[in-house]
Amino acid sequence: MATPRRRRPLTDSPFDTLERTFALLTTGPRPLSLDGTALEGLPDRPVPLDELKSRLLHPSTPYAVRDAVIGELVTRAQREGGRWSVGLAGVLLPGLRRATWPLVQACPSKAADIESETLTALLTALGRCDPARPRLAARLCWLARAGAQRVCRSELAERARPGTDPVSAAPPRPWGHPDLVLTRAVRTGVICADDAELIGTTRLGGTPLAEVAERLGLAYWACHKRRRRAESALVAWVTSDDYSPFEIVQEGTATPCSSGGGRPRHRRPLDRQPGKRRSNPNRR
Repeated sequence: MATPRRRRPLTDSPFDTLERTFALLTTGPRPLSLDGTALEGLPDRPVPLDELKSRLLHPSTPYAVRDAVIGELVTRAQREGGRWSVGLAGVLLPGLRRATWPLVQACPSKAADIESETLTALLTALGRCDPARPRLAARLCWLARAGAQRVCRSELAERARPGTDPVSAAPPRPWGHPDLVLTRAVRTGVICADDAELIGTTRLGGTPLAEVAERLGLAYWACHKRRRRAESALVAWVTSDDYSPFEIVQEGTATPCSSGGGRPRHRRPLDRQPGKRRSNPNRR
């Protein structure tokens, strides 16, 4: 018999406070509910938002039903605000936790600030999003995460500042410019050009992975797994004995992050001829 999973105790963090508030809204004799008769895939009765949240998280729920439900919640939150904004945030809370988990792991001392900025960015995105947009839940979660990244970047930049006391550390390994490493990986067959473009655009170019996934017509997690496989192959190659960081890349070679519109550099013949000394313009 499986042991029931123990629920972790709630704290005073912004996410846990939202969870408690959401629980208060969805319990009692008149819980915050959505009329399921107007939405396909829901029972023909008022559906409390906590039950609705469980239905949306179930793998068998089609994306069309999820989009319709989230779109209706967004419409009510935009029109009425208040409890409907809290209700929408509570329904999206599992996705918000999952989206910000890497940021909290990178900066655990700033966990409360990251969660607070996530909710602030969610409310900002809510005010200007289109309720009819497909994959709306994923879009809102990753817009909220993008807002919280500022806190994490600021903290990491603060840690990277040089201290006053000298410390000893091993010099960094000369991997080479990341853009050129991707170019060499494609040329040697480690990864394909499309995977190099995916890594370069999201890791080096700063474009959100959700935006790239939408542009490629892929689900977010499918795009995430594709990038992870490519990065694993790239890391294995870079850390192997076959990799040399000192290979010279020919001039004019296209790179995964280059726009292609730059002006190529052309070599000019040396002005100085053999056997002649070049005059110094500062000498009189």
